[in-house]
Amino acid sequence: MNLALEALSDAGILKELKFIKRGIEKESLRIDSNGSISSKKHPRGLGSALTNSFITTDFSEALLELVTPTFTNTQECLNFLTELHAFVHRSIDRELLWPLSMPCSISSDEEIPIGNYGSSNPGMMKYAYRKGLSYRYGSRMQAIAGIHYNFSFPDEFFKKIATLKNLDSKNLKDIKNESYLRMARNFKRYEWLYFLLFGASPALSDTFTNQEQELDGFKTLSKGSLFRPHATSLRMGNIGYISEIQDDLNISINSIEEYLEDLKKALITPHAEYKGIGEFLNGERIQINSSVIQIENEYYSTIRPKRICPSGERPINILKEQGIEYLELRCVDLDPFSPIGMQRDQADFLDMLLILCFLKESPPLNKKEGALLKENHKKIINFGREPGLRIFSQKGEGSVRDLAKRLLEEMAEIAETASGEIFQGEENLWGKSLEMQTQKIENLDLTPSAKLLNRLDQDNLSYNELGVKIAEENSKFFLNLGLTNENIFSKEASSSMERQKQLESEKKLPFEEYLKEFLNKVS
Repeated sequence: MNLALEALSDAGILKELKFIKRGIEKESLRIDSNGSISSKKHPRGLGSALTNSFITTDFSEALLELVTPTFTNTQECLNFLTELHAFVHRSIDRELLWPLSMPCSISSDEEIPIGNYGSSNPGMMKYAYRKGLSYRYGSRMQAIAGIHYNFSFPDEFFKKIATLKNLDSKNLKDIKNESYLRMARNFKRYEWLYFLLFGASPALSDTFTNQEQELDGFKTLSKGSLFRPHATSLRMGNIGYISEIQDDLNISINSIEEYLEDLKKALITPHAEYKGIGEFLNGERIQINSSVIQIENEYYSTIRPKRICPSGERPINILKEQGIEYLELRCVDLDPFSPIGMQRDQADFLDMLLILCFLKESPPLNKKEGALLKENHKKIINFGREPGLRIFSQKGEGSVRDLAKRLLEEMAEIAETASGEIFQGEENLWGKSLEMQTQKIENLDLTPSAKLLNRLDQDNLSYNELGVKIAEENSKFFLNLGLTNENIFSKEASSSMERQKQLESEKKLPFEEYLKEFLNKVS
């Protein structure tokens, strides 16, 4: 490791890990009791999808997104997410939440209602952006659900790192930019381990795609579900949340300057295919523009440097002016064996993996290594549990099993060294998580992807039938759960409706002028 754990401990830095901030954004499709995507509007009891801080929608009116605040305590974050689910279940009128990343049975894009955010300019822009996504990628791709895991170190951590490395602590912005990007580069190098251990989308409904070329290598279960026998996370592959056009972008994360330059280029450069779609159809705006990506959010990557951005501002400008605030992990499948889609050991593992990414050397990514990492990605998501599988590492090709064990040993060192500061005499949950992951490496049948395929087979259920069964079990759990934050959720739902009304009542520019002004803000 580049930064020795002992040095961090001696400098009093490890105790700052207790104040790591994490937040979770979790997507789930609303479905009816038959397992069909909901055609109902966003429930009024959940407030405004435009302005509610905790409950919004992603692409579809039916695709709920539950958002926690940031927490320094992992369990408190998961508890908040659990209560959010319970509140939602009390407000969706006997509907269910689909528990899997790959969608329920959907026969056509027309079945997927695009999110409606009202008549304000920000609301109309959100709709136009989503309309563009539907034309670019198809609505079924946008119905895929997952979790975004947001991670940041406290400022005091970086100040102490600056002192340790004899850097100017006044220049905290540069230190954070460099640190988060070194982590992002290393996460790209080691994300395969996360997919192997926690990928949970090895199967999908046979209605999801009708393109035969996408189904090469897939097998069919007796009831029609499609799967790859050794897959881990199809959601993160060609059949999932991947854009071939974006795949060629190669946005650099070697420095903040390169990242912003490449992102800006993608925002302002028209793409022939999207230009061919046009911006209007029968007088209706059907995409924001014809650029490679319409806005910053359209950039798909397993990890993104982020900063909270005020409404109406451009994230690229805020990043340039104020620097990176946190890392957003966008590669987390919904765990069907957890009612909230994520388990405690999973969050603990992500924290440790990101700390490891900080500690290890992180040379700039070049095209050659980038191509090899893309190949690793494809191998692991499609064939990750295949016996004897080999992938690229910085020290040369190696077996997945050996490389995984080596990384887990390095993470175990972190867990052991930091446990006294983090858990202070309580159970070492980081160590416990690593024990669970080591068992998975020894027996890949213990991974969520293998367990899901096994349950489909053992229960003799179709993908849709299993999803409905789990959703019903989850619904019973949440409806019987007591709520300590119900007043907070109800108050936010109510006040969010008032905030939307206020936005819509204000004098405003014509939408096209507003949009032009917004797009021209890129500096």
